[in-house]
Amino acid sequence: MNLARWNYYVQEFFVKFERVLYILIGLGILIATGFIIFYGFKGILDIPSYVNFTEGIIGVLDKFLIAMMFLEVFYTLQVIFGEEYKLKCLEPFLLVGIIALVRRLLIVGFEIAHTSSFDPERFKYYLFEILAIGILILMLIGGIAILRKLRVGR
Repeated sequence: MNLARWNYYVQEFFVKFERVLYILIGLGILIATGFIIFYGFKGILDIPSYVNFTEGIIGVLDKFLIAMMFLEVFYTLQVIFGEEYKLKCLEPFLLVGIIALVRRLLIVGFEIAHTSSFDPERFKYYLFEILAIGILILMLIGGIAILRKLRVGR
């Protein structure tokens, strides 16, 4: 058996093995997303039992935003299996990053709005974090805009 044929078979094996691993990861993500959504709806029913209403809302919001992040990762897996497999599309990864940053931005906003005592140092930290998150979101949106322009230009 010549070396070129052997290399071809090894490469084919690794590509098929990679696909199987992606399928297993996709199933895991779907199962995890289902559990997170279930506990998110369960959290909605548990909100009246919280002493602080805002804590309940933050918990529910956190669960649903994490579920959205998982769904974006699952979408990324779909892109890998789609026509753009060879292109290694970056847009879904940027969308996951934006969702994660927006999630953190909402959580920081709730923390600022519902702190019991005003601490100027902590408030400065929150403002700096909001500024950094805002800049990162704008940069990721710019990245998506550039990718879409490049795709249209083909």
